[in-house]
Amino acid sequence: MPANKLILICQCSTRGLLSKSDDAEGLVASGRAVAVQDLCKTAAEKDPILKEIAGADTPVIYACHPRAVRALFAFAGATLPENAHLVNLRNPANLPFSQSADPAWYPVIDYARCTHCGQCFEFCLFGVYEKDQDGKICVTHPHSCKNNCPACARICPGAAIIFPKVGESPINGAEISDEDELKANIKINVDEILGGDVYAALNARKHKRRSLLNQKKIDQALAERKNCSEGKA
Repeated sequence: MPANKLILICQCSTRGLLSKSDDAEGLVASGRAVAVQDLCKTAAEKDPILKEIAGADTPVIYACHPRAVRALFAFAGATLPENAHLVNLRNPANLPFSQSADPAWYPVIDYARCTHCGQCFEFCLFGVYEKDQDGKICVTHPHSCKNNCPACARICPGAAIIFPKVGESPINGAEISDEDELKANIKINVDEILGGDVYAALNARKHKRRSLLNQKKIDQALAERKNCSEGKA
C-alpha cells in the first residue's frame, strides 16, 4: 500500500448496516486496504490504526455517512484531513436496532455544530458526557451509553450529536439539508421528552444522575469489600 494513500474499510460487523462493495472487498483481498470489524468499536478503543490512516497524504475510508466518520476519527484523536476521500456504504434499507453482545453503541460529537450548551450533559443519566476545564462537552464514558438509546441526540439544539448506528437522519450523521425543518423537529422532540419546563426537567435529571452515579460508587465499594473479605483482592 503506498505510504501516501492508506485505505480503511469498516465491515460494520455488529450491526450489518453497510452495503457490500466489490471494490472494497477487492482492496482487502489484494492487501491494499486495512479492514476493521466495526469502526465505532475501533474508535472507542482509540486504535492506533486510525491515526495511521488519518496521517496519510490521501486517506480513503469506506464506511458510513461522512459526517459520522469524521466525528468517529476525531473522537479517537485522529482528525481526518479535509482531502480525505470518504465512501458512503450506508444502506438505508438495513435495520439498525439489532441486539448485540458487543453493540459499540455511543454518541460522537460534530464540533462544527456543537455550542457546548451542556444540555446533553445534564440530560444523560449515565455519565456518558463530561465537561473539560474549558467547558467543552466530551464523550468521556462511551461504554456507559445504553444500547439503542439516542434520546440526547433528539433534543440537542445544534443537532451536533451523532449515533452512527441509528437509522434516522440526521442523527446517524447524514448531511443536514433543511435547517428550519430540523429546528422544528428538535422542538417537538424537546416538548415530548422534557415537557413544557425544560430547565426544571433537566434539573430533575441532573439530581437523578447524581443519585445513580453515587449508587454505582456504593455498589463498586461493596463489591471491592466482598472481594477483600474473600481474599480475591
